[in-house]
Amino acid sequence: MKIKDNYMTMSITDRRTIVVSDVHGNINLFKDLLLSVGYTEDDRLIILGDIIDKGPNSIELVEFVGELLENEHVHMLLGNCDCIFDELEEDYLYNYMQRRHTLVHEALDKLGKTLDDYESQSDMAKDVRKHFSHIHDIVRDLPLMIETEDFIFVHAGLDQHDYMNTSRYNALNMPYFYNATHDAEKMVVVGHFPTCNYVEDGLMNNNIKINEASCIIDIDGGNQVKYSGQLNALIIEYTDDEYILKTLAADDYKRQVVIQDFEVSYQEPHTFTYPHFEIEVFDGDEYFTRAKHIHTGIDFMVKTEFIKEIEDGYRLKDDYTDYFMDVSIGEEVAIIDDSYLGYTLIMKDGITGWVPEEVL
Repeated sequence: MKIKDNYMTMSITDRRTIVVSDVHGNINLFKDLLLSVGYTEDDRLIILGDIIDKGPNSIELVEFVGELLENEHVHMLLGNCDCIFDELEEDYLYNYMQRRHTLVHEALDKLGKTLDDYESQSDMAKDVRKHFSHIHDIVRDLPLMIETEDFIFVHAGLDQHDYMNTSRYNALNMPYFYNATHDAEKMVVVGHFPTCNYVEDGLMNNNIKINEASCIIDIDGGNQVKYSGQLNALIIEYTDDEYILKTLAADDYKRQVVIQDFEVSYQEPHTFTYPHFEIEVFDGDEYFTRAKHIHTGIDFMVKTEFIKEIEDGYRLKDDYTDYFMDVSIGEEVAIIDDSYLGYTLIMKDGITGWVPEEVL
């Protein structure tokens, strides 16, 4: 199947349009985000797919989105994670379930069963499809793309040329599309690949990224995928013959008020993200260790607890930033991780960085 076989066209100039992507079972945060943007039934809501898996409440979220879809101004595209019902018999599923929370976990929990209760994976698949057909029906025939006067919405990306012939697989799975090019002559809005993977100015930034030159917007804030991820909303309004774009984000981290100013006079921050985690380790102490990032050759200081020893060397245990955040007394910041010796990982305005523990 190609995009041309399953897409929609519509106008978005008649009302405010809210675009969200990659909710990943996080129904509470999704509702918080809709509340924050002041969503009403008069708005147009476009969900770019991936409401299923990774987060805690996929089934409940699909049911909620199904109710929203009864409104003619609400639309949802298919994402790769929404294809779970087509993948229940795939060889990789059980291994994947050991690494990620899935709709299958929730379905089995509601059925009071475990994988061991089934003689075969095929039996499990039949049971899940039988009892959760109402969930399957909501995501079964979702379109791959929405095209408007000046925008194209798709989950992951488009082929560089002849975008209507983009395969279903590429539309749902294309990585690094924000760094790609296309000839659609419209602004293409995608999710799928978290924006913090596109490192700019050395920062771990989960906010929406807009590339005017290549006409691409990525709105995936890494919710339920990145340890400092957030859920982003792109708001499109058409006024006086021009589009006005606004952004808003929601997260569910605990907040803490800064009690001491902290400012770094000069730094050149670095951020290293999936999949390039290999490092060479040199001298250090219990706080920080001098290291070299193998893929880029960059020398940097890494929080010592962030180093993972592997069979043939060392790697970062996850995405890493060495950025130290400037904060002021009275500011409220999101606490990402306060378990590190002497320093706390925080997020402010969608950007992740370190502060000394005594400033909080």
